[in-house]
Amino acid sequence: MTKKFTKPMKRNWKDDPFPASGRHYLYVCPDCGSRMELHDLRDGDQAYWCHPCAQGHRAGEPPLEALRHEASGEVA
Repeated sequence: MTKKFTKPMKRNWKDDPFPASGRHYLYVCPDCGSRMELHDLRDGDQAYWCHPCAQGHRAGEPPLEALRHEASGEVA
């Protein structure tokens, strides 16, 4: 029996603009800056929602402006 060798998948981590972890980040609205609340969706996914703006995004696809570091207040 022969072994099949697969080419290892390489990712360029420098191109990824998101932080490696969401720990110590606040999810804020990109438009008004207020905190966004996490809600469960009917399809089983989760999303962050801004009540004053009445808009949101799925938890797995946040815009970069939605992540703010807790201590420094800077945007990711």
